[in-house]
Amino acid sequence: MAKENDKKAEEKTKLPAKEAKPKEVKSAKPAKKKQEKEIPKADAKAVSDAFDIVKFVLMTEKSIRMVESQNKLVFIVNRSSKRNQIRKSIEHAFGSPVSGISIVIDQSGRKKAFVKFSNPGAAGDIAIKLGVI
Repeated sequence: MAKENDKKAEEKTKLPAKEAKPKEVKSAKPAKKKQEKEIPKADAKAVSDAFDIVKFVLMTEKSIRMVESQNKLVFIVNRSSKRNQIRKSIEHAFGSPVSGISIVIDQSGRKKAFVKFSNPGAAGDIAIKLGVI
């Protein structure tokens, strides 16, 4: 009987079980929107002229060796110009077909285009016309 009384006493003292509510997770700080810097993008219309894309020919000892041995010229070009724009502007400006372009951005932020011409000796002819050799 003592056991039955203990069970009844426990039942009376027990409170009804509360349903557990899911806890709401609050973020500590609201996410801040990053302020994007507006960088002007080059349109085909904005950089349409061949000489807007090609700034100048870079003539160093290394680039002169490249003219003689590899039929390549080195141009400093507009930083926002694309490979196809560079190809079209050089072909239009100098009238010689281009077989390949390699692009490098140097430490000072200039964009160099190493342009290989299809016709043998074309790089030398263009360099002579420009007066760099």
